[in-house]
Amino acid sequence: MKWLGILFMAVLLASAPGYGSAQQSKDTSPATQPQGPAVKGEPAGTAKSFTPADRQAYEKKTAEELDAIQQKIAELRMKARTGAQQQKRLLIQAANNLQMQQIAAENELAALKKASETAWGSQKTKVDKAMEGLRIAFEPTAAPRK
Repeated sequence: MKWLGILFMAVLLASAPGYGSAQQSKDTSPATQPQGPAVKGEPAGTAKSFTPADRQAYEKKTAEELDAIQQKIAELRMKARTGAQQQKRLLIQAANNLQMQQIAAENELAALKKASETAWGSQKTKVDKAMEGLRIAFEPTAAPRK
């Protein structure tokens, strides 16, 4: 049980804004700094701009999906309580792993809600990746076990 707490803290720290970020140190030269699309000479306006309505709709849809996943995790925990002894440990472990991924996705969504207009698109990509990972991780647990 102690390892679960340690693993949970590691997930929270890894998903915290600014932790392990790619912020550049002040003493790096411009030649060694990564270049964004504007610096590389790509035409301006190639990045998709999102209207406030688009942003709200995406945030609402993602929050609803996270709530539905939370309910499925709760159902999985109930199966673990009532299931066969052999499956209990596997179901509890799967529920704990899914819970950690769900919390990480919620943290990404919270960062998305706070993101500026210019950073919203890149933060949306992070949320999309977290949600896709959560969907993929949930697939094996959703299949009925014999």
